[in-house]
Amino acid sequence: MKKINSIIYNKLLLQAQEAKDRDMVKLANGIFSSIGALPEDEKANYNFNELENDVYQGLWKIASCIIKYHDVKSADAEKIHEALEAVADKLIEEVERSINVNNESIGPLEEKVPGQS
Repeated sequence: MKKINSIIYNKLLLQAQEAKDRDMVKLANGIFSSIGALPEDEKANYNFNELENDVYQGLWKIASCIIKYHDVKSADAEKIHEALEAVADKLIEEVERSINVNNESIGPLEEKVPGQS
């Protein structure tokens, strides 16, 4: 999983601290738990397939919380998989929209293909 760069890391850290000061505990805790202890400034390749996989894996963690909450004794993993794949695509689109990113464009950390500078 790719870590976020130091610029956005520091901006989110400040927003989390502000949210904490404003008693917006849920927001603050969400940011703190998602950004990790340190940013990453090394420009490593990170393609769309990796993004989709990371989002999907994160959604499985969420699904396990729902399973724990309901204390079920059985679950159909294939049905959960189908639901998570549908949600993953929608989630990526919604977050891209919220950060004003054109979801049609190629990310700057995609591996360059021959002919690209």
